[in-house]
Amino acid sequence: MRANESDAKLKETGAAAPPPIELDALVPCAPNAAFEYFTRDIGRWWPLAHYSCSEARAGGVAFEARLGGKLIETDVDGKQFVWGTVLAWEPGRKLTFSWHPGRPPDNALTVAITFEPAGASTRVRLVHTGWERLGAGAVEARAQYASGWPKVLGDLYAGYCEQAATRDLTTNAKGQQ
Repeated sequence: MRANESDAKLKETGAAAPPPIELDALVPCAPNAAFEYFTRDIGRWWPLAHYSCSEARAGGVAFEARLGGKLIETDVDGKQFVWGTVLAWEPGRKLTFSWHPGRPPDNALTVAITFEPAGASTRVRLVHTGWERLGAGAVEARAQYASGWPKVLGDLYAGYCEQAATRDLTTNAKGQQ
């Protein structure tokens, strides 16, 4: 897991349009499974208590599995918060969505995720762009995401993939006996 630039340096320069955040994670499963674990299972690995609109009251988060679908958080009372809209839905290859949790959609950023075969594993690449849409708050917002994405993608999602792939292999092996 790596960020594409030193965030300390970014703060020093005060750049008007911060560069994208680019991160890679290697997960121990095929691209189709990695895509499913990211999309279908996001509510199982996303840290809602820390990264959500309703924090401790968050009940779940889910993608509507289609182009144009929403990424929606639902709190324990059923209130919904739209985090973004699916801009590309290519199972096993690519997922792109607008990203505006807690903000109006006209200030949405863009998150693009690709899933590339890497031997028996998959290289999952996240590129988070659109910082210029945040104006004066762009540098600070980017710095916050640059510290959060490594934990979310590199630790939580990658860890979930490892557990889910092991579970799926065990389930498949039992089914073949």
